Amino acid sequence: MEIQDNQEFYDSGWPEWYDMKEYGPASKHVRRLVFSLLHIVKFQSVMDAGCGVATLLDDISKEFEGKDLFGFEYSADAVKIAEKRLPQAKFWQVDLSTQKAPVTVDLVTCIDVLEHIPDDLSAMKNLYDMTKKYVVIVVPLGPLFEAERVRVGHVHGYTQKEFDTKLEKTGFKIIHRIRWGFPFYNLYRRLLHILPEKTVTGKFSITKRIMTQILYLLLFVNLPVWGDRYFLICEKADVRPS
Repeated sequence: MEIQDNQEFYDSGWPEWYDMKEYGPASKHVRRLVFSLLHIVKFQSVMDAGCGVATLLDDISKEFEGKDLFGFEYSADAVKIAEKRLPQAKFWQVDLSTQKAPVTVDLVTCIDVLEHIPDDLSAMKNLYDMTKKYVVIVVPLGPLFEAERVRVGHVHGYTQKEFDTKLEKTGFKIIHRIRWGFPFYNLYRRLLHILPEKTVTGKFSITKRIMTQILYLLLFVNLPVWGDRYFLICEKADVRPS
């Protein structure tokens, strides 16, 4: 069975990825830039598609108080962790490529998810149906690295043009985009491929947290061009293209 279709892979992975998502330098910058997009639009209800252990939703609950919070995840174990972490939100186990959550919301976030899904167009169509107005999406750009395929289940290596075309075919209009990562995140991403997997997974010690904070500060020096991370906020069309 392919990794990206194996729920057991993600169930076993989330306990190892928890601290990486919480403290990892790239993950913290991703949330920072996602928030810059969220402040562009107005919304009352938000759902995180592929919410993991609710790291982003937890931060949204603090930054945007009083919002209606929802999330779903492919991994049943991650859903259980998310429910304990953020009891005021509603969570479901959903396979985005074939299913939808049972609610529609003003805004859907989908952060580092679509590159894991073989039928990403079907997943985008489901995102379209679940949002009343907006979607915020983050994906990596560049080649499909073997280490990312094996370690975290990536199946796509997107170009910007390819990804924009898929969004337009789905019925989304891009409001704003950010390319982030040049030069230091791009280098950091490639360095991780040759380091042991435990470098960024597992429980982060105090020493490891200090090192990740130093890297986090370094990544502020990135230029907003030609980065490997692609951030978009899109508005849905009134009628999805057939």
